[in-house]
Amino acid sequence: MTDQASTRVLLVDGSQLITEGLRLSLHRTHCFRVVGIAHTVAEAARSLRGTLVDLVVTDFDVPGAGPLRTVRDTAQYRPSARVVVLSNADSPSWARAALDAGAVAYLLKTSPVAELLPLIAAAVRGAPATIDARVGSLARLPARMPPPASLGRLSAREFDVLAEMAKGMDNARIAQRLFISNDTVKTHVKAILRKLGARDRAHAVAMVLGESSEAFVTT
Repeated sequence: MTDQASTRVLLVDGSQLITEGLRLSLHRTHCFRVVGIAHTVAEAARSLRGTLVDLVVTDFDVPGAGPLRTVRDTAQYRPSARVVVLSNADSPSWARAALDAGAVAYLLKTSPVAELLPLIAAAVRGAPATIDARVGSLARLPARMPPPASLGRLSAREFDVLAEMAKGMDNARIAQRLFISNDTVKTHVKAILRKLGARDRAHAVAMVLGESSEAFVTT
């Protein structure tokens, strides 16, 4: 693994504010060198094809394609690079999907920089796969298990709904938390069940998290 002092980093996030903040924070450590910044999946792919990178720090759902596309593109174009996913969602299902797609860490953007940087540095050194300790229901997650192959077909909003389902939220609560209507939630749930090939919502959560449905779904 690359010496941390010479780590070449690609930052990928739809928000320029996020990428600039990360660039400045990484630069101050004198341990990383940001060699590229991308705000869309297409920009990230071009950077990966044309720039040598050791580490990719990316949002879970970068504009321009489905969730985790940049993680998969990294595996294709720069298989030796390590990927850290930053997300606003403390969702076990999102964390599971990120690690199974090839990321080595799933960290929360709300974490203080003083906490994020050591975890990113550990990822560079080859530390075991890491999930932010504040991710909900983490204690219930067993060792990594491959998710259904169709998980990658879910849209970003369907991931949102599935994450809330995994927390035991009913349709009304999901609608309230995601600022959408009950009918829209029902539409997303139907799409999730169809894409995962699940019998019902409890089965869908169990398929993704590898746990008994009763542990996650209350309605």
